[in-house]
Amino acid sequence: MNQILKINNLTVSFQTQIGETQAVKGVSLYLNEGETLALVGESGCGKTVLCKTMLKLLCKRGRVKDGNALLNGKDLITMSDKEIMEIRGKDIAMIFQDPMTSLNPTVSIGKQIMEVMQIHENITKDEAKKRTLELIKTVGIDNAEKRFKQYPHHFSGGQRQRVAIAIALAASPKILLADEPTTALDLNTQDQIIKLIKDIQKKTNISVIFITHDLGLVEDMADRVAVMYDGKIIEEGIVSQIFQNPKEEYTKKLLGYLDYTKGRGHTHGKIHFHNGYEHAHEHSEKEKHAHSTGDITESSLYQDRNVKEKLVDIKNLKMYFELDKHNITKAVNDVSLEIYKGEILGLIGKSGCGKSTLARCIMEIYKPTAGEILYYGDNKQIIFQDSMSALNSRMTIEEIIAEPLRIKKIYKNKKELKDKVYSLMKQVELDVGLAERYPYDVSGGQRQRAAIARAISLDPDLIVADEPISSLDVSIQAQIVHLFKKLQKERNLTILFIAHDLPMVRHISDRILSMENGRLS
Repeated sequence: MNQILKINNLTVSFQTQIGETQAVKGVSLYLNEGETLALVGESGCGKTVLCKTMLKLLCKRGRVKDGNALLNGKDLITMSDKEIMEIRGKDIAMIFQDPMTSLNPTVSIGKQIMEVMQIHENITKDEAKKRTLELIKTVGIDNAEKRFKQYPHHFSGGQRQRVAIAIALAASPKILLADEPTTALDLNTQDQIIKLIKDIQKKTNISVIFITHDLGLVEDMADRVAVMYDGKIIEEGIVSQIFQNPKEEYTKKLLGYLDYTKGRGHTHGKIHFHNGYEHAHEHSEKEKHAHSTGDITESSLYQDRNVKEKLVDIKNLKMYFELDKHNITKAVNDVSLEIYKGEILGLIGKSGCGKSTLARCIMEIYKPTAGEILYYGDNKQIIFQDSMSALNSRMTIEEIIAEPLRIKKIYKNKKELKDKVYSLMKQVELDVGLAERYPYDVSGGQRQRAAIARAISLDPDLIVADEPISSLDVSIQAQIVHLFKKLQKERNLTILFIAHDLPMVRHISDRILSMENGRLS
């Protein structure tokens, strides 16, 4: 095989409030034509920084201190802005983890795909549109003509990720950098996206660097694996070698999480890698039977609970979106449910089933088409799936947590406010030393803890947690789920916990509801 990409001793650092931090430490890697290299490691290990460095997408505080990245012998690191602009999209394309923040919300998806073709190729508008429609169909989106004119918010998470793949493939690149492209998706959609990338690779012989923290995806996806930890490549080899005979303890740890990857299981308590799991709270015999048989319904697990006072009462709720004059999406279609004080209600369902729309209706972000929502509390807060886009990147962690308290003018002076913020950080087990950092200076798990601290700052009666852990490593997921359980007990919180992963929801919820095609099933 011919080497298409060669990275030599690459070292990347960032200037932060606490000094210089090295994110990538002397990394050397290669990628062959037509192969898939899985770059594996947990959040914050440097995977994304490594790939962004190749495309010169680092923020102003980032700096390459040493090494190079050679594309067919030409160093990407020393290229001018004009030269790298010609490379991006045409030779190397990147699929980002969160398509909602990487897609332009003000431009139709058709125009966004066409734009890449028109920048890199001498092509007419009609030719670009024809190829765009073909590409929309290729990535598995139906009704290409109608979808061409629609905007990112008209699509589900899985569909947006397909659009992001279409944009990445628009100029027929030689290398595809897929940065956690399935982490926030349900299991079925994840499998579809993986199959799509593999099918496209077979047809085009494209080379792929597949970034993930989930070794469960790697076995069927990759030819080789590079394990990254603390900015370094600590182990590398063909897939069978890494899976059957890992040398490093960290690799063995990641392999130990295989039974707890998406669709298999999570826990907010103690994890036993080979002997099942241990709950952090006791269940009734009825609950244990329901968990073991999978027979979980809206009321099957809640009969033994003592909490009966309603906090939310939703009656015949409908939320319709008009896509155009002839098409309406019934995102929420005649939903009725009750949420009781002090409980954690789990809401599961595939991508696009209407879970997030229901959450936004409860939070009064959307005005429902029909039905009513009765809320018997004083204060409610929402925690969004992607903390990076939900939190203000220009504010420090301390400022983000303090903002609701400042708006309400609860504390008279800065010292009292700071003390309260630090107290909240400790409650969510977030190091107060991170108070002066910005969202992009901390890991995904730390950002989500900051989002939780902000949400509980005004002592809400209800928290709507909309896919709050789906984009996190499985080890971090376990910590965050445990944190929710702790806060529920300490504060008597009521939580609507939305997710697409049933095994994980089983561990945290008192009751579970399932949603499909806008209805409770």
